Amino acid sequence: MRSSKPVFLSILAMGLAIGAGTIGFILSEHLSFFDALWLTVVTILTVGYGDTVPQTFYGKLFALLIIPVGISIVTYATGAVASMMMEGEFSKTVRRRKMRKKIDSLSNHIIVCGFGRVGEQVVRELLKNGTHVVVVEKNVGRLEADDSLLYIEGDATEDEVLVAAGIERAAGLVAALPADADNVFISLTAKGLNRNIQIVARAERPETEEKLRRAGADKVINPSFLSGRRMAMTILKPVSVDYVDTIFHDHEEEFALEEIRLSPHSPLANRLLRESEIRPRYGVTVVAIQRGNAIISNPSSDEVLQAGDLIIVFGKKEQLVRFEEIASSEKGAP
Repeated sequence: MRSSKPVFLSILAMGLAIGAGTIGFILSEHLSFFDALWLTVVTILTVGYGDTVPQTFYGKLFALLIIPVGISIVTYATGAVASMMMEGEFSKTVRRRKMRKKIDSLSNHIIVCGFGRVGEQVVRELLKNGTHVVVVEKNVGRLEADDSLLYIEGDATEDEVLVAAGIERAAGLVAALPADADNVFISLTAKGLNRNIQIVARAERPETEEKLRRAGADKVINPSFLSGRRMAMTILKPVSVDYVDTIFHDHEEEFALEEIRLSPHSPLANRLLRESEIRPRYGVTVVAIQRGNAIISNPSSDEVLQAGDLIIVFGKKEQLVRFEEIASSEKGAP
């Protein structure tokens, strides 16, 4: 954006020179506004058609002053525009304007603060799942090379930067900066701007996790802890880890895990799990149920499904889609 400043200044200088020249020729040559404007433009651009020329001494003197000024401005403007075009700033400016309009039209999107080692993985995974993502990053060099990414250049700890990323309309925010202090500040700021937003924050030190929760983070992830645990499990249970990785990361795999909210008027609500016959009817398996802040793992057949439950189910993708239609429906029979 810095390279567009010379162009703006040259346009401003050109406008001022044309305005001053028009007024000068009106006063010295007693011309009409249009004739004075015409004479100014052809003089500044050194065209010299000869149809309108200064006749008075003061008009000629004024022309002697404005010609070098005009030549200087035109030369500067030409160089600035050429430089801007050569550096690709014009196309970047157009792209950023289109991108800003697209960001302004988004809602229920995810904001990812930081596009480093962790942040990039978060962004790629969200995009694979068809989620709209806006990245907030100070150094946008790598982001500019990818036309599929929406981003805001700036410091994610500043209110106006998060507002530009659509914080009021966003469904979630991932604070993935390498410094724990920055992630604490981002979490605090984001909750202040949108108290309903879901925040997942990165923590490098275990002692920071509680601070992040107090600042407003709903979930705190320690990449080092998770990486170490996964490495250990890969040694101990390699087949199981590979299968879980396939489910979560291979989008061509027909099986998946899904979180489905039970509608108050769903035909499954207020029924025993065994009475619902979810497995024989829909071919999916209920892995767990989240009820409020509690997680019911491997629920028994005597568990009563309640409206508002978040049901975690495993099965084929087409079966999960059919089950979600029933669980989220307002009426009908299972």
